[in-house]
Amino acid sequence: MVKFYNTLFLLLICLFLPGKNIKQVCNAPAYDDIPDSLLTVGEIRKTVLSDPDKALYMLDVAEERKLLPTYQINWTRAQIYGSAKNMERVAVKWGKLVLEDDSVRNNTQYYFNMCKNLVESMIATGEYEEAIRYARSMIDVIDRAGKQKDNNHNSYWAIARVYRAMGNPEEAYKAMEEALQFCRQQIERKRGMGQPVVSDEMKLYLYYQNLSEWLCEDGKLEEALEAVCEMQACVERLRPLKGGAYPLQIPEKAFLSREGVVDGRLANLYVLLGQAGKGREWFAKMRENPLVDSDPEMIRLEIDYYEDMRQYGKLIKKALPLTDATLYEDSISVRRKEACLVLADAYLRSGKKEESVVYYKIALALTDSLNHRNNENHALEMATLLDTREKERQIELQVEELRWHRVVTSVVAGVLALVGVIFILIVRHSRIVDRKNKLMAQQIDLYLSYRSELQVARERIRQLEDMEEEPVTFDVDGGIGNDREAEAVKVEPDDGDRKYFEELDLKIRGEQLFLNPDLTRDMILRLTPVGKNRISPLLQAFAGENFNGYINSLRLEYSLVLLKDFKNYTVEAVAIDSGFNNVRTYQRIFREKYGMTPAEYRKTLK
Repeated sequence: MVKFYNTLFLLLICLFLPGKNIKQVCNAPAYDDIPDSLLTVGEIRKTVLSDPDKALYMLDVAEERKLLPTYQINWTRAQIYGSAKNMERVAVKWGKLVLEDDSVRNNTQYYFNMCKNLVESMIATGEYEEAIRYARSMIDVIDRAGKQKDNNHNSYWAIARVYRAMGNPEEAYKAMEEALQFCRQQIERKRGMGQPVVSDEMKLYLYYQNLSEWLCEDGKLEEALEAVCEMQACVERLRPLKGGAYPLQIPEKAFLSREGVVDGRLANLYVLLGQAGKGREWFAKMRENPLVDSDPEMIRLEIDYYEDMRQYGKLIKKALPLTDATLYEDSISVRRKEACLVLADAYLRSGKKEESVVYYKIALALTDSLNHRNNENHALEMATLLDTREKERQIELQVEELRWHRVVTSVVAGVLALVGVIFILIVRHSRIVDRKNKLMAQQIDLYLSYRSELQVARERIRQLEDMEEEPVTFDVDGGIGNDREAEAVKVEPDDGDRKYFEELDLKIRGEQLFLNPDLTRDMILRLTPVGKNRISPLLQAFAGENFNGYINSLRLEYSLVLLKDFKNYTVEAVAIDSGFNNVRTYQRIFREKYGMTPAEYRKTLK
């Protein structure tokens, strides 16, 4: 009710203060800390590389000062959220706003480029049907503008990738063939007119590269070989043009990278097709490439070659440096996890089971951390979307307030209008809170399911470590490196500490000791040989919390089950049955951890 009266008070002030908007009344910041000279698209793009959040703040300032067109601000926001912050859903939202701007709708190239960006983001978010709709709108824009239809190769390439992501390979191959045909036609047309074709040849190379990868995934090795040969033809056509700058020539490094990738792909395909002799010839040619030990794609192809040739010693030597955390800007990376899995498999095939288990454990820890980070990013993205909707609501409120100020002729009419708007805001606020609570409830359920899967995974690792005589085997679909396992592993203490914690955790959970409201640290110490001074660091390392936080987290998880399964229980009964001394403490800890009350959580279950 306090918020209700505050809102009413502000709107009444706005009603009787002509020329004042809501931000002025609320003393919005003046943004005097950034000079106008830095608020350009170029400077903001430079800032994105080092600090995406600051770049977004600069866009807000530029928008406040009206220094840039609205479509440029929203377009840049879409690119920052999509590429720098990996929040593709937010990027889609801003991209759609860009397309609604008349400056973009009336410019064919702007509209085409924004649709292309939207398709990329929608593929990432799984919005496939809408992605195809925007990709086909790119074709319609070119047709309406009367431009050369061979420019449609970008559109069909986007459609092909969407169908591939949807699991429809037939449509994907059809669309890719259209993209290849249009791209070849564009190269022929430009060559006939004496125009540069380097960028188009590189685009054609990319299309054939995608096609060869799809064919290999589908087991069509002969057709994949033909696609790689087309990539080689692109490289040969680019050879006379190497050594210069775009768009007339291709830089030396870019050319060598593409040449080496073609050699490596040919080597691997010939080996898979049973022509190991040819494979060795092309592999030797790739090894002569100056970039062979620095280009990530060539390194991957070399590892694949050693695996296909079953040369596990060389594979281990090549893959081992890739597991070094100092090699990456972020030690928790997908590339490092994949390198650990490759190395673990190679050690296993070489009969070195102990080394294999070590790298499988590292891969498991990285998988848990990556999944945890992805969950955090997803939650942050949802919160950003909610915050963005709140900003839009505030903007709508300002516009509505100004409109009221012009039409209201009396205090009575103004008050009536304000009451109606406040009612709408209350309803909207209630809906936003409900949506937020539902999203949080989904995150809670996902977290609990991950905890359960992680317990199973840890038990499996413990069983593997206890096996002395039995051989260690790994299920391809359910091994230690399963991507579905979550719960970040932030610390990697020694195995003895981990065993103590897991045994203690198993006892506390299995015997439900946490349900005792009088449970103390001394009672827990009797269950483990760990000393009094080590119990706190042990819990902090493996549970991520101190003693009270760890016990309360177990009680909260137990209370979630009671709230779900026993709808007739009061919140007070759930609190007492979960081990809390009183309902107020329970409600406070529940809100601090989950951002809502137990009653609000139970409401989301209806």
